[in-house]
Amino acid sequence: MNIRTPINIGLLLLAMSCGSASKEKVENKTKDMSAIYTFLLGTYTNNAAQGIHLLAFDPEAGKFNTLASASEPDNPSFVVINKAKDRVYAVEETSGESGGKISAFSLVDDSFNFLNSVSAEGNSPCYITMDPTELFIIAGNYSSGNFSVIPLAIDGKLKPASQVIQHTGSSANPNRQKQPHVHSAIFHPHDGNLLIADLGTDEVDVYRFDSNQEKPVTPSPIFRLKVAPGAGPRHMVFNAAGDKLYLIHEITAEVGVYAYNKGELKHLSTHKLTGDEFKGKVGAAEVRLSPDEKFLYASNRGEANELICFKIVDNGELTHVQTISSEGEAPRNFNITNDGKYLIAGNQNSNTIRVFKRDLDSGELKLTVAQFDIHKPVYINFLP
Repeated sequence: MNIRTPINIGLLLLAMSCGSASKEKVENKTKDMSAIYTFLLGTYTNNAAQGIHLLAFDPEAGKFNTLASASEPDNPSFVVINKAKDRVYAVEETSGESGGKISAFSLVDDSFNFLNSVSAEGNSPCYITMDPTELFIIAGNYSSGNFSVIPLAIDGKLKPASQVIQHTGSSANPNRQKQPHVHSAIFHPHDGNLLIADLGTDEVDVYRFDSNQEKPVTPSPIFRLKVAPGAGPRHMVFNAAGDKLYLIHEITAEVGVYAYNKGELKHLSTHKLTGDEFKGKVGAAEVRLSPDEKFLYASNRGEANELICFKIVDNGELTHVQTISSEGEAPRNFNITNDGKYLIAGNQNSNTIRVFKRDLDSGELKLTVAQFDIHKPVYINFLP
């Protein structure tokens, strides 16, 4: 027995070692799998091979993989997905007598299946959002200066619009603001109010929203924020607490910070996206918060083609951290992975997607070698 004991112990240790190695391999495999980032991509189209795409980014390999595509919609420049991740909705940013469209798809086993389309009740729909109950789609129609409320059926199909709210007015820039241009629609994270940014009228309008009603939007806003004349409000994002709104001023290339309290907005500060030395065309596009809400990022097109990082300090204020090239032309949209480790930017006019690694402590971006070439990428939406 004494002679066999060392051998048995050796065998046991070997088995334990093998078990640990196997366990490590499983853990590494799980870790590797969890590092794959999946997202929806909206594009502008000019042939039948283009449309909505479901893409996966593998940072370890530095490569993208196309999981699925849907070529039915024309110019699906904005695309969203429900919480269950099995229904996808996209604008068709077109114009004409019948206006643009909103299209619905099911997403099953990495495959898009077309459900139906309805009229957006306006030209050039450029933004959609789902209400928190996922009973309605709000579609912002840029050229028509209105937004529509589109009910969702139980099977995920779209019903005809139950409401269309028309904006009126103009503002200071004669080339961009002769009429209303609804550019985005978001819900407050707590009180459920609907906010509409109108680039043409330099306003952000706050509406009451009740999903229990057939017509859930109050016909008139309960509050109108007048942004600085000529600013051109475009996209916006709330912090999780809902007491700060960050708004991109497209025409003047700025980020505005606004306090929100009981349905009312108050301007706190404005921050330029360009340095004082910059001379050239601008076109601020997207604004995002990092998942930990310690940093804010914005994109600027025109002749700048930059990504800008700000640190969020006391009372939601911003201090500039970094300005970096988007490594392409017209960074219309970008998004940050849910773990905050990467920022992925779509350069519309150079037909490229570029990847930047984020420093979680400093917020700074560093370009990686990963690149994906695709026709006019214009919206990136990571799966929840």
